[in-house]
Amino acid sequence: MPRVTEYRMRVRSTDMDSDRIVNNAHYFEYFQEARLDHLAAIRVTGQPRKPGDGGRTFTLAETTCTYRSPLRHRDDIVVRAWTKEVRNRSFVLGYEIVRQDSGALVAEGSSAQVWLDAEGAPTPLPDAVRQALQDSL
Repeated sequence: MPRVTEYRMRVRSTDMDSDRIVNNAHYFEYFQEARLDHLAAIRVTGQPRKPGDGGRTFTLAETTCTYRSPLRHRDDIVVRAWTKEVRNRSFVLGYEIVRQDSGALVAEGSSAQVWLDAEGAPTPLPDAVRQALQDSL
C-alpha cells in the first residue's frame, strides 16, 4: 500500500468564482500543496543541497483533475497525495480531495513530474530520489 500524505485545509473565500463555488483552477493549487507535503514527507524535497548540487529540480509535465462535486467557502477538506509510479526520468503522483466531515470524494487527479539537469533537460532520477519514491509506493 502506498504511503499517503494528507493536507488538511478550509476552503477560502478567495477561491470562489461568480457562481459561489470553488474555481476549477484552485483544485490544482490544492494538489500542489499536497504534492509539496508528500515530497517533503518522503524526503525527496526539503533537504539541504550538497555543495555543487545545483541541478536538483523537477518540472510538471502533466496534471489532471476529475471533478466529482463542488466545493464552497469554508468547506473543510483533506487533500491526499501518494506516489503512483516511478519511471526512469519522471514520476507520477496521485491525488484525491475528500470532505473532512463525510469522507465524500470531491475530486481526483494526478501529475507527472520530470527530473531536470542543471541545463533544464530531462535526466534520470538521482538514485536517492528514485529510492525514496520507490519506498513510498
